[in-house]
Amino acid sequence: MTEFNKEIDAAFQSAWHAAKGGDAKWYEVMQQYGAEPLSEGLKKELLESEMKIARGAFPIELRRVMEKIMAKYPNDSKSFAMDQKVLEYYQKIKPFTGLGDIFANASTGTAKYSQGLQKEKHNTIKCKNCGAPRLEEMQYDNCLFCGSELFERT
Repeated sequence: MTEFNKEIDAAFQSAWHAAKGGDAKWYEVMQQYGAEPLSEGLKKELLESEMKIARGAFPIELRRVMEKIMAKYPNDSKSFAMDQKVLEYYQKIKPFTGLGDIFANASTGTAKYSQGLQKEKHNTIKCKNCGAPRLEEMQYDNCLFCGSELFERT
């Protein structure tokens, strides 16, 4: 295993084992790499958003650390799939929701609330990597949750 892979794995594990939203040990890792943590206001907003986490640091903070590691090892990072690694991380930290609850809720609510409704006339823009909805009307750059680009650049 290369030094690059060791550092990526260590950052991944540190983020995953951190308390929900990050903790002092995780922020030491971020500081070690010079990665900028989220502001307290943005953390609060993300914790209250649709994109729930059960544990660990926020995916965008892990991305910021991995970007610093990639800059440290430019040759090793050429084949590194950042979006795939961030999505793998999000799959580990998101809360488990049982399918039984989903189907039970859907079947009881369908008849009660969907009669006479038409198809929605708006479209929510979602991140192509993690599925998070765009949180701000004027957000055109990167996903606030995982850091992936929201739109393709030409």
